[in-house]
This record gives sequence, C-alpha cells and structure tokens, in this order.
Amino acid sequence: MRKLIAGCIALLVAGVLAGCVTVHGPTSFTLSRDDVERAIEADLGSMIEILRGLDVRRPEVAFMPVAGRVELAWYVTLPVEPASGTLFGSNVGVAVVISGQPKLNPARTGIDLTDVKLDDARALGLPRILGFGLGAMTARKGSALPDLPLINFSPTQLRRADVAYGATALEVTYRGLRVDIAPR
Repeated sequence: MRKLIAGCIALLVAGVLAGCVTVHGPTSFTLSRDDVERAIEADLGSMIEILRGLDVRRPEVAFMPVAGRVELAWYVTLPVEPASGTLFGSNVGVAVVISGQPKLNPARTGIDLTDVKLDDARALGLPRILGFGLGAMTARKGSALPDLPLINFSPTQLRRADVAYGATALEVTYRGLRVDIAPR
C-alpha cells in the first residue's frame, strides 16, 4: 500500500512539474554591446544643442552591472576644411559620455534610459582656451538629462514557437542587458 501511495505522489509531482515547463524556448535573451549599438535610438544631437546638425555616429556602449547602469559615449569629429592649414590638424572633436539606468518602457516593448546624467563632455585636439562654446556643456557635467528611449525589441525577440511573449524584467550584466520574457 505504501508503494502505491508513494508511486501516486511521485506521479502527481512529476505531472505538476511537467505542467510548469514551457516548450516554447528560453525565457530570456541578452542584448550585447553590438546589439545595443546597432539598434540604439538615442539622438545626441537633439539632446545637446552644440552638436545639432553634425553627423553624429552611434555611441559606444559599456555596461556597469554593479551600479545597474549603461554608459553611452559619443566621439564626434568636427568638420575641418583640408586647405585651412589649422594649427591643430584635423583631429578636432568632442567627446560626450552619459550614463543612465535602463528600465522597460511602459508598454514593455523596449528599454528606456532613466536617471540620465552627463558624465563627461570635452573638446579633443584643442587647447582648453579654444573650446568654442563647449564651456556651457562642460559646466553641465554631472547634471541630469531627460529620459531617452534606448532600444525597441524586434518582433522576433518577443516571439518563440508562434507564441507571443512580453518582457517582464531587465538586468544589467557584464555580458549585456538580460531581458526576461514570459508568454502573454
């Protein structure tokens, strides 16, 4: 009788555990630096007036898991006329570094950067005295910037075996941004 009861209990436990397992694939995915750099939506030119109209390439991305933040660094080369014969050559540019805490957007279809701070802003290749208007930007180091959209998930990231998933959690790791998903 004891063997029959133990067998029934084992069968019941196995049935409950089998009901909890999903066959639709992994319940998370990780966005690497390259993934974020390719899909980033932040437009630095719209955030900082002095860079408006310049051809600003996508930022370099760094993850700070201990602080739970993401760092974005833009390095912009300013146009210099080749025949101008400037004293400083053609390597004149601006470096802007911001960081923020990634959060799922309200619709849970992407990631927004919140608590955004201007960590660094400086002229590269110029003496400090010739910062041509960068003084206002460098004086804002450490100041808060508005929240900005970082990335929207592609439909393939939120679909597994013809089942629609929704993002449930987000974590900053050394490998990237780990996004937990669950069926809708």
